[in-house]
Amino acid sequence: MTVVGLPGDGAEIVISMETGVTARGAGIRVRERERFRIQVSATFPYEPPSVFVEHRRWKDSSHVNWGNLLCLYAAPAIEWIPADGMRGLVERLLVWLGRAAEGTLDPDDQPLHPPVAVPSATGCLVVDPSLGHRVPWAGASTGVSRQFAWCVRDGGRVVVLAWCSEQQLVERVNRTGGASANGQGLPYFVALAVLLPGELWWEYPSGADQLAEGLAGAGYSRERLLADLAFVGQANHVLRGRRATLDADPVIVMIGTPSRRIAGTTRLAHLVAWKLDDYGEEIVTCLAQDRFGTYNEKLSQRLQGYAREWLRAGVVRWMSVYDQRPETTRRRDQDTAISWLLGRRVLVLGCGALGAPVAEYCVRAGSSAVTAVDRGVVTPGILVRQPYRDGDIGTAKAVALAERLNLITRKPRVRGVVANAVTYVLSELDAGDFDLIVDATANSGVRAAIEQAHRNHIAAGFSLPHTATMIIGHRSDLGLVTVSRSGATGTGHDVLRRVQLAARRAGKRGWREVLADFFPDPPRTDTFLPEPGCSAPTFVGSAADVTALAASMLTEVAGILAESDEAEASMTAVAVRGPASRLPQGIVLERLGWPNDVVVTDPGTSYDVRLSAQAMAEIRAEVRRGARVRGPQIETGGMLIGSVDDATGVVSVDIATGPSPDSKLSSGYFFHGTAGTDELVERYSHQSGRVIGFLGIWHSHPGGPARPSKMDMTGMSVLTTASADIRRALMVIVGGAPETWLGWIEGSGLPDIHVEMVARDPATLDETPAGPVLQEVPFGEYLSGGYSVPRTTHSRRRRRWVWWRRR
Repeated sequence: MTVVGLPGDGAEIVISMETGVTARGAGIRVRERERFRIQVSATFPYEPPSVFVEHRRWKDSSHVNWGNLLCLYAAPAIEWIPADGMRGLVERLLVWLGRAAEGTLDPDDQPLHPPVAVPSATGCLVVDPSLGHRVPWAGASTGVSRQFAWCVRDGGRVVVLAWCSEQQLVERVNRTGGASANGQGLPYFVALAVLLPGELWWEYPSGADQLAEGLAGAGYSRERLLADLAFVGQANHVLRGRRATLDADPVIVMIGTPSRRIAGTTRLAHLVAWKLDDYGEEIVTCLAQDRFGTYNEKLSQRLQGYAREWLRAGVVRWMSVYDQRPETTRRRDQDTAISWLLGRRVLVLGCGALGAPVAEYCVRAGSSAVTAVDRGVVTPGILVRQPYRDGDIGTAKAVALAERLNLITRKPRVRGVVANAVTYVLSELDAGDFDLIVDATANSGVRAAIEQAHRNHIAAGFSLPHTATMIIGHRSDLGLVTVSRSGATGTGHDVLRRVQLAARRAGKRGWREVLADFFPDPPRTDTFLPEPGCSAPTFVGSAADVTALAASMLTEVAGILAESDEAEASMTAVAVRGPASRLPQGIVLERLGWPNDVVVTDPGTSYDVRLSAQAMAEIRAEVRRGARVRGPQIETGGMLIGSVDDATGVVSVDIATGPSPDSKLSSGYFFHGTAGTDELVERYSHQSGRVIGFLGIWHSHPGGPARPSKMDMTGMSVLTTASADIRRALMVIVGGAPETWLGWIEGSGLPDIHVEMVARDPATLDETPAGPVLQEVPFGEYLSGGYSVPRTTHSRRRRRWVWWRRR
């Protein structure tokens, strides 16, 4: 072993060691003993040494750079262990030698190793589009393939936007009204790409002669190279002519060679690029002029001589290549919940502490379009936790946010809309424009507007896209997010009402804290006003607190939507704890979920009556019980408990009860009693925090039409005049033809349902009822509790069955 000092307190160690390789495999030839030169930098052991060989036998290996530098580590930051020191380096070298001899350093089922990224003062090349079938080895042809790269340039950076054949390039350049720059004002230009059927085994050249010689050996002659460069120059001359400035374009030559493949597919192209020197650029410009017929034959011949002379003595500079082709690269967020957002179109309502980071996360996740809506402006106080800067003060939030987020990628994906979110949702929202709506306004009016827009779209035969509503606790301890899948019967406005009901039930661990934070009873009075005057109340929290909650809630939204569309819960609520939370039991609370309601529209008032799955199950259970204990022809019924939202025109039926003990039931009429009803309604109302209360009465028409009789309407009229507190009541009738009715009872399909909001007679609006009004019960025999069967054999029920049979 020989040790030689290096500048900077480093050292160079020359060793001769047994390799342990005794048999020749499919890879490089490794002898039983080899010599290595190890360069140890001053940063050892924090960074690995470099290992060289003193021969050129292995220069053809893709893991030997510059002919003698061994590439031992694909990711030194992860694979190099400082504590192992030189012992770890030698062990790694022995493993590398064994795999290199076997030819297993490049397994086909692994992703491409990125090109060697040596810094280059010449600039860099970013490659976006995949080459796909354009590579020569993918088709029947095995020769050299020429492609032309449609690029933009931004200073020293060149971005490849598309690949073109010669004919495609002519059409693109000559397109009528063709632009000379993209939407960001970056000029278009064309570069040459030469795709070779085999690999080139020379080192990266610095001279044009080496570059041309290597290409000629692969079947791409010097004359062909000059002709294609002239064609590129001609295209760039046309593009320059459309620009106000005639600045020169760089002349770039890319070379693609077969490299590793992924999962047994066609081998992918490894791309490298060179930029011609200034003289080479002038030569190409002259060659382009020659193609236009600018020069006579004598000058043209002299120009060809100058071009060949340049190829012998010219200089080319290697450019750093950053390969972003989908065929070769993998997104760093793949297989995560947030990857659901890739390619989706997202509408974000609100550009504040929640909406702004949510919009940014969508852009970084690869959403194809993000629309941000807000009518507010940037003020000094919000800089504490919202992603704006001092220079944005006085600017519309939506505009400032869109400008910043559009700098993240080259493709402008964010559109800022300065508008009232309520107006936008009710007047401008088109369901077909988005895949997801995120309401981050924390505004109850916006939530109600989304609910109304949902109803409007349903009436027009469309469904809103998936919707998510995000709100944050008053001290940034908790975040609450609701998710309604496309086609759900309710959006965030409705789901938050359900959360209040569910959170008050026993057994929902952690949801009591959610209830106290978001739905306090009595309402919270200690509101936080950050600025004097007309400042809007807000929550207390830092940028770290709020962005952490925004990230967690968006992750939950994406995770829920990534699940099967056949999920049982079409409406979901999730609460997450933020970093400032002192509450135990983990970060995410147990999910709450609800299936779709049965929705029936009252034709008289246009109110949508939403019968919850729980209420429908309770109605069916009572009908089945009644049929079992009283007979299948006897009507039954009960009370409806829920709430009415006049702003959105929705009546929500959450609970259905059975008949009270003093109810009267027969085959032709149902009369609901009053025994215990007040106490039952009060219990449900108290448990819900007064969110729900008495709505009306339901009853059944077994095997008959689901429409009210005169006696039914009389009963509802009595109900709405019997108490000053009941000015309107909901009537629900379930029925249907025998096949429909029996199918529903057995668990298949739904019955026919009639709904009607019955209001008190206007003539009695100013009258105060003197007390309970008893309705006269039609003739028949009834028992308390509804267990009697009338004696008459020619009942209304029997006549109804006969009517259905005749029909």
